[in-house]
Amino acid sequence: MNYRRLGRSGLMVSELTLGTMNFGGPTDESTSLLMIDKALDYGVNLLDCANVYAEGRSERILGKALKNNGKRHQVLLTSKVFMPTSDRPNSSGNSRHNVINSCMESLKRLQTDYIDIYFLHRTDWDIPQEETLRALNYLVKQGYIRYIACSTHPAWRTVEALHVADQKGLPKFVCEQPPYNLLDRRIENEVVPMCLNYDLGIITWSPLAQGMLAGRYQTADNFPEHSRATKKSIYAERITSAGIKIAQKVSKRAKENDQSPASLSVSWILHQPAITSAIIGPRTPEHLDDLVSAQNIRLLPEDLAWFDTLVPSGTNVSDHFNTAGWRQPIQNYIH
Repeated sequence: MNYRRLGRSGLMVSELTLGTMNFGGPTDESTSLLMIDKALDYGVNLLDCANVYAEGRSERILGKALKNNGKRHQVLLTSKVFMPTSDRPNSSGNSRHNVINSCMESLKRLQTDYIDIYFLHRTDWDIPQEETLRALNYLVKQGYIRYIACSTHPAWRTVEALHVADQKGLPKFVCEQPPYNLLDRRIENEVVPMCLNYDLGIITWSPLAQGMLAGRYQTADNFPEHSRATKKSIYAERITSAGIKIAQKVSKRAKENDQSPASLSVSWILHQPAITSAIIGPRTPEHLDDLVSAQNIRLLPEDLAWFDTLVPSGTNVSDHFNTAGWRQPIQNYIH
């Protein structure tokens, strides 16, 4: 496994991060425990989670795995706050109340005394950033979290938070976690330059464009049984005819080089400037084996140029920001 520096934190993290969103959902507990141990054996040292994954079951499984194998202090553990965890009015968002309460609940489920990197899952337009940063500062000072970060934030909002932190003497984000894959390259326009300028790491999610780049979907209106696109409309919206056509071209090229389309697509991300790590979210041990092989694929300049002909830099044929209000018309998120 190769390791890269995570922005201003100086942490060395594996270039592949194990995403745990499937654990406790499509992937049962025993298989999840096996995959966590297997990922650690491969050299993965960054485990990504969130309080809402599988309604908290993902955190519980991750905590159980690290308790069983005794490797908690050998790995870096993340979790997130923002998404609603109940129908109670204060169980979502980035208020001081919810940030602190959610962290405490995550610590219990994870069976740990601290979370290495704590993410704001989305930005909160209703809460001043100073309030959120002061809540995170409290958690840092108490030793409950060690670093703070943001996910799927607009670049200007991240920069604003960095300036507030400078002015008030509060902790700064060490990385951003945006969606990024060949079918949605829009972070290259503002997020990547911002992270480079402010020395923030970039840990990307959805490297396979929700399975399109792995060949999961053949049409944009007839989804495979049990696929994520059958679960929620936000997932279905990401599946497009244009994306599927490009995925088929990637699959053909992969097969010509005795590679899987999934591993080739992840390798493409690892060859892009400023990327620290790509989150892989395998559902089976076989998926994990295949995705880990991405780190062994070396792409030449002419290979990268070929990918650019499919989806030019900064453009998209699939919308993986469709859960972020700031990418939608302004009336959708201004109250």
